Amino acid sequence: MSDFPKWMLALAGISLLPVLLSPFYLFGLQPFGTSPSALVRFLLYVATQLLWLLPLILFFVSLDLYRRGYERLGIAAALLGAALTATALWLL
Repeated sequence: MSDFPKWMLALAGISLLPVLLSPFYLFGLQPFGTSPSALVRFLLYVATQLLWLLPLILFFVSLDLYRRGYERLGIAAALLGAALTATALWLL
């Protein structure tokens, strides 16, 4: 962790908040609504799960990119993770 500045860890750490909210998404919260079609319901369920899974993935991607020397891409991935986190919190 000493490879990263504290501001980068804080920016990327925002993306870990949806992990705490994942039980709400796993056990029935449907922020995208319901549909009569089984296929559409399945696709909406997958989209709901991506609301907490994508920020988690972006946390690791952003730190890896920053560590490899792609600072701008790492910061962009961390900002995208923070935006997805804000979206997930807003939909809750």
